[in-house]
Amino acid sequence: MNKVSKTALLVLVSTAASVLVGIAITSYLTIPRIPLLSEGDGLLVFDSEIGATANPSSHARRIYPAVADRQPFAFDVYTDDRGARVDGPGQHSPERVDVLVIGDSFTWGYALANQETYARHLARELDTSVSNFAMAAYGTTQSLQMTRRNSDLKPKLIVYGIIAHHLERNVSPCLPSYYPFCFSASHVAWNDAGKPSIAPPSSNGVRRFQQHLAGDFLDPVTWLTHGVDVIRGRIEYGRAVYGMPTEEKKEEALGFLLGEMQRSADEMGAELLVVYLPTNYYSAPDSLQRIVGDTRLLDLTEAFQREKAKGANLYIVGDGHPNQAAHELISREIAKYVRDNGLLEVTNSRRQPG
Repeated sequence: MNKVSKTALLVLVSTAASVLVGIAITSYLTIPRIPLLSEGDGLLVFDSEIGATANPSSHARRIYPAVADRQPFAFDVYTDDRGARVDGPGQHSPERVDVLVIGDSFTWGYALANQETYARHLARELDTSVSNFAMAAYGTTQSLQMTRRNSDLKPKLIVYGIIAHHLERNVSPCLPSYYPFCFSASHVAWNDAGKPSIAPPSSNGVRRFQQHLAGDFLDPVTWLTHGVDVIRGRIEYGRAVYGMPTEEKKEEALGFLLGEMQRSADEMGAELLVVYLPTNYYSAPDSLQRIVGDTRLLDLTEAFQREKAKGANLYIVGDGHPNQAAHELISREIAKYVRDNGLLEVTNSRRQPG
């Protein structure tokens, strides 16, 4: 081998080694381990329109070891054949439901058994059928899409549990995640004419997340392909963080999505009730009532603060999600509003807000 060939080979080897070291550092060594164990079926499946949906007819167990200020806990997630959360295995969706519930982890019931969620309490309070299509990390965008996807259930009432963070989630191409790489999702984007629409996810964030969580990347080929995918996810995540639209755009996106949600409800002959769920007892954003417009809004800030004044704690210690007592409160408040306004008595036309 002549000198030129040796030099070329040395450059090739050193370049390849540098690339591999770069992948190791960027995709593995600087990705923190998360305090979560997952057993059973995968909780989520990739969806090319939404980004992630609940795995239908599945059972997943989530186990969270103890960390600072939080005791260890575990909870089971069962889904029916449509992906709605249910009490146990082998359940099938009814052909029709009276109430369709959508939202994020506050509504889905993070850390709780399904029997303890406000959706399940609501079914008992109102003695009616309820399907819960909420999912952790969802915003208004995914909630709207799940409503449309399950419109054939012909609900009389759609309950959307909104939190303040949905303003950011609606315009971000990455759902909230434990990892510093993109959990890709649908989101509101604007075309050159300034018109908003829903853009699809840019990559398979479910596979990226689940593969990293399971540590299923030990063989050389998977290590390399997953590592490159994580780098892509970190780039997407960085763009999402630093490219966050203005507050005015966030409000415009929420108004667009709620308008589409109300239109979808009208087409189904259903009532739409937006329920504001406080985070850490904080009041709703000042702009929420204006953005919601004529759509019904039930703001639970006062109810939460009233219970706090009595000495009650409504959040999981060291976590921030609503606890079982909070879900019971949410259910009571929604049930009272539904009864007072006769929302389950109307099926073919939308009532005026009252």
